[in-house]
Amino acid sequence: MISEVRPGVFWVHPPAGGEMYVVKTTAGLVLVDSGFFEHRELILDDLRQAGLDPREIALAFITHAHCDHIGGMGWWQQEFGVPVVAHMHAADPIEQADRIVTAAELPFANISSALLPCPVAHRVQGGETFTVGERSFEVIYAPGHTIGSIHILSGQELFVGDTVYANGGIGWVDIHWGSNPEDYVETLERMRKFLGKLALAGHGEPYELLMHHIEQAKSFASFYILPAHGFGMPRVPSAY
Repeated sequence: MISEVRPGVFWVHPPAGGEMYVVKTTAGLVLVDSGFFEHRELILDDLRQAGLDPREIALAFITHAHCDHIGGMGWWQQEFGVPVVAHMHAADPIEQADRIVTAAELPFANISSALLPCPVAHRVQGGETFTVGERSFEVIYAPGHTIGSIHILSGQELFVGDTVYANGGIGWVDIHWGSNPEDYVETLERMRKFLGKLALAGHGEPYELLMHHIEQAKSFASFYILPAHGFGMPRVPSAY
């Protein structure tokens, strides 16, 4: 399913897994995440039905290195020569198709997902700006859910990955992909400056970012700060 949530901003909602977004500019298309590998043909059909030509993809961002967000990116890169942007801490697992860090292989959750290696053209730290046509895309480092999570700000749209959803929920917290609950809370605090923006999350529908989303998400992330709650040791060092 694909819908235009704002002029030139398209939300692709696959049958399962992460959302994908496409921004249409005067100089081509910009992707944010890719969904699962197994949904690539379905997503491709959605784009074409919306009048979006995949041959016009100019750039792709990865919000974080989980397979439901990057599973298909290697295929998009191979098929259409898409230059990919990811955080420096996410780049190696993406390029190596690391099945643990990307959560592609979770036997106790009965998860085993296809995953292709994907070259990362731009390894970012946060603070970089990419310009495509009339649009600028600012990279904001956002550790917490993973050590390599980023947000992308473009005008009034903020792509937030799995940091916070429309219901105030948060992404999985697990040491295998570098989660840090203290950083998570700090990232959420820093999102106050973006109140009123359209948040385009990694799961669920886009929504206007309000204070109650941040406070709800902070309450969930704070649960993991005490090791007794199951986060365990060793702790991932803070990225801030």
